[in-house]
Amino acid sequence: MSFSFPPKKQPCNCGYFINRGVSIDAVITNNKDEILCIKRGVEPFKGFWGLVGGYVEWDESVEACVKREVREEVGLVVKSLHLIGVYSDPQRHPRQVINVAYAVDTKGELRAGDDALEIKFFPVDKLPKNLAFDHRDIIQDYLMKSEV
Repeated sequence: MSFSFPPKKQPCNCGYFINRGVSIDAVITNNKDEILCIKRGVEPFKGFWGLVGGYVEWDESVEACVKREVREEVGLVVKSLHLIGVYSDPQRHPRQVINVAYAVDTKGELRAGDDALEIKFFPVDKLPKNLAFDHRDIIQDYLMKSEV
């Protein structure tokens, strides 16, 4: 069997195989007690609070995606990033998107952009009740790892 790169979509009865997309999320803190959230301006979960994040584009690494999304959504530059985890529960997203979450250190001036209606730092013990996707789980994993 031979393979071509980039891979060609293989037709099936429905037209194409259905593959799960990949997204990233960034946990950004201003100190160990506050986490940056954005109010989502697009579906799914429009109007809910969530972490900075987005889809990985073609020919883009997940690390490059984190840097791009942080810059687009909140105007910050990523200085360093550390893997929190990979989240692949099919129920985490309506389109079964697989997520790679990072803790990031940033610099620059905070400003809302792209699809963020609002941005705000929340104390970890007062996170919004309406968090999008599985972002509460990601934040809890970040907090557990940052205690080590």
